[in-house]
Amino acid sequence: MARVPDITDKNRDQIMLRRPAFSPKGRSFKGFNLKKGLVDTNAARSRALKNPLVLDLIFGNLGLPDLKTSRLVCREWADVGAIVLGKRAFLQVNQLFSCEWFKPVEMAPVNDKLIRRVLISDKFDSSIPTYMKTGVITIALTQVAKLSQLTREIKFLVSQKEFVPAFLEGIRILGSTKIQHVGIFSAWKRDIASTIPAEACQNLPPQPSLTSLKFEALSHLQHDLITGCNEFQPLIQVWLDAAPNLTSLDVVTSFYPNLEACTSLRVLKFKLIMCCNEHYPHLNLANVTKMLAQVKDSLVKLELCHRVNDYDSMQQIQSAEEVPVMSKLTSFAIDAGEVYQVRDFYNEEHFPKLRSFSVQKGLKLFSHLNLWSRHRGVHSLVLIIDYVSEEQEFVGKMVDLFPAVKEFDLRLDLTVLTFTGDMTTTMFYYEPSWTSAAIHQFMKPFQMWDLERVNVSVEVQESALLIDALQAISVLKGVKRVQFCFPCKDNTMDNFSATFQDVILHCRTFKSVEITRSEFRVEPEIVEQMQLMIEASGCAHLFYRKK
Repeated sequence: MARVPDITDKNRDQIMLRRPAFSPKGRSFKGFNLKKGLVDTNAARSRALKNPLVLDLIFGNLGLPDLKTSRLVCREWADVGAIVLGKRAFLQVNQLFSCEWFKPVEMAPVNDKLIRRVLISDKFDSSIPTYMKTGVITIALTQVAKLSQLTREIKFLVSQKEFVPAFLEGIRILGSTKIQHVGIFSAWKRDIASTIPAEACQNLPPQPSLTSLKFEALSHLQHDLITGCNEFQPLIQVWLDAAPNLTSLDVVTSFYPNLEACTSLRVLKFKLIMCCNEHYPHLNLANVTKMLAQVKDSLVKLELCHRVNDYDSMQQIQSAEEVPVMSKLTSFAIDAGEVYQVRDFYNEEHFPKLRSFSVQKGLKLFSHLNLWSRHRGVHSLVLIIDYVSEEQEFVGKMVDLFPAVKEFDLRLDLTVLTFTGDMTTTMFYYEPSWTSAAIHQFMKPFQMWDLERVNVSVEVQESALLIDALQAISVLKGVKRVQFCFPCKDNTMDNFSATFQDVILHCRTFKSVEITRSEFRVEPEIVEQMQLMIEASGCAHLFYRKK
């Protein structure tokens, strides 16, 4: 941070009365007192630099490392700086405690404004012996003054299960708090002897202020040889049952949490992981629909994801029970739809208010779309394609299924390679999956939509394909923006320069065309040369940036 003058009360008068070197001695103007004018000017500047609104803007432009190391020279600066830092950074409270030989654990003083966001981790002061660490977790939660009233967010990040009971015990001692967000994250170390005791997951005091919960607790290699992943279910359930006003839930689990108590839940992000086939050989779709049925009348936004590699070998079980009607859902995103093959669900009847739909990844997108019936309410669609499907007709099917789309976001990877070799030999051959003809064929059906806005992001390696993509996208209706990202490649500059005039020709129908280079180190001369070429072209909506 740049050096700033000391404007504390101690030095303020000296600064205000300092005569400027250029001022002629004794020079005066009628009705104007030079000394008084300097005092008024400096006083106004001093007041401005103590204005919380001004300081908030100044500190807001500092990076977190600079904000942490800034020397704040007066009380007003320190107060506002602490508030800004408390909003942007986590305070690692268990590192505030130290221990000396034969002395109890002592806590370092801390500004109240810094405890807005609190981190509980398995990183302790070096003076804390191993046998005392679990106790420090509880002490850190209960002995930090005003934590229950001033803290708004707690992040629990450890790699050992033994700290879970201490964490929950600390919350019980605190009682009902003003905490609004809780995040539980971990990649547990493999420890067959260590489990989370059932008695540790007793009911927590009601947390009426808690509105957001994020949970991602994965054991080593995503499973435990003894317990599987089910031991984490009580850990998340005690939080769900204690939060009657929960509105947002983001979970990565191998089980299906009970959401019966979440009557106010509006946002659900559910990511399914599979521990291993011996524990979870099948995907029970009835459990998925049962979980959704518990929040069918409150949910507004739903995201279904997965981290399952061998889904082809999984049997997806769906019972005869009716699937729920998601009466208020307006936004739905599904990642790799081949995992959630729920029949008689994806239609206007069960998603009557759906307006935004997002689908991504998956080699069997066409099979997922076969589960849909026509939905005329979807106005916004996001499509993420990172492969070339042999079933290119899925694009036409998508246009038919969602005929009323007005806003279209597309992410396309044109760098994908297709294996063309013989697996029986030691020689492997790959060739580009995307060709000029494939790009035009892929984009053509989207011309049928009466679009108002189009945003396209393209990973591209050859400038020739960039031109093809520009041509194919340019015929779509609506206001169009496109971003091309080149990977790290030595000949990117020459590659692009050769087709620069073609880029200029085709980009004029776009609101903006941005070209970025995905490189850690880009020669300044290349960036400068590209910018000069763009400026000389007079194309105001073409941009070149380093990513």
